Amino acid sequence: MRVLLSKLPRPWIVDEKKDDGYTALHLAALNNHVEVAELLVHQGNANLDIQNVNQQTALHLAVERQHTQILLVRAGAKLDIQDKDGDTPLHEALRHHTLSQLRQLQDMQDVGKVDAAWEPSKNTLIMGLGTQGAEKKSAASIACFLAANGADLSIRNKKGQSPLDLCPDPSLCKALAKCHKEKVGSRSPSMISNDSETLEECMVCSDMKRDTLFGPCGHIATCSLCSPRVKKCLICKEQVQSRTKIEECVVCSDKKAAVLFQPCGHMCACENCANLMKKCVQCRAVVERRVPFIMCCGGKSSEDATDDISSGNIPVLQKDKDNTNVNADVQKLQQQLQDIKEQTMCPVCLDRLKNMIFLCGHGTCQLCGDRMSECPICRKAIERRILLY
Repeated sequence: MRVLLSKLPRPWIVDEKKDDGYTALHLAALNNHVEVAELLVHQGNANLDIQNVNQQTALHLAVERQHTQILLVRAGAKLDIQDKDGDTPLHEALRHHTLSQLRQLQDMQDVGKVDAAWEPSKNTLIMGLGTQGAEKKSAASIACFLAANGADLSIRNKKGQSPLDLCPDPSLCKALAKCHKEKVGSRSPSMISNDSETLEECMVCSDMKRDTLFGPCGHIATCSLCSPRVKKCLICKEQVQSRTKIEECVVCSDKKAAVLFQPCGHMCACENCANLMKKCVQCRAVVERRVPFIMCCGGKSSEDATDDISSGNIPVLQKDKDNTNVNADVQKLQQQLQDIKEQTMCPVCLDRLKNMIFLCGHGTCQLCGDRMSECPICRKAIERRILLY
């Protein structure tokens, strides 16, 4: 496998699908071929999130088969992709855990019904029970591992079930919630505080806090002492035409102004007061968007940065629209790539590049073309073969 991957003429072959949508990584995850999966991911750069005809990723299959060594999470697989039924890998893990519990309960009832004289049967059932206990433990461990790595506990499938709805075990539900909370907590408070402190520092002197709004770009990059020396915005590199020192909120006078109004470009109100305004108090222009201070500094806001005044749902709709546009672009590019493959690949073996053309205009690779007496496309007799260089 290592040699094959090193000799690949075209890297995308690693992600080629069968008729059922399975890639090489799907098959490795399904059959627990750990070394093959590692080579495909690390050497072949296989796409971890490709879906088969059932919209399952390799992670879905690994969880479904309880292959704990091949979960692909540390390699960066997305944890919340849904299959055709709307199930995420966490849904699969908890469903498997619940089913193993039910089978264990059924076997316990069967053991009670077996006559004491049938010792071999009883021993067989007890051995099977132990195996299912291990299986249940494995399923629970996988679920906790997914939750600890950030899997969403609230995503609902097409039946309206969240992962926790599939888990009747209250102790496991608490453990999952705890794992998820620890993951979210570990990556949010400290990181956000450190980022905000860095973003508030002047990008020139690093001693003072940023307090000057550049126009027309609307970024805040320096303190008022350093701003006269800056000719281009340090964030977007746009020419600085105006510099405005950020003063206290003109409404409450308690806090500093912290929200940029657009399209007018004024920052004259704090967050609390800005949310109440329909028009800019400085120029009386209608406010279409509000941009938080942290975003003007080049950071990311925890809330929606472009809150539309007319309706609170419009930003979400805009986001969905953007996602739809991106998906359409991706599908278009995928179709273009497929067209290029069809134009350049041999139509007979589908493996080598087309480098031989017949007089009819169709072509194949040299290896296939040398063996043919008629064109595989139009069935005309091959009178002459022309090699492409």
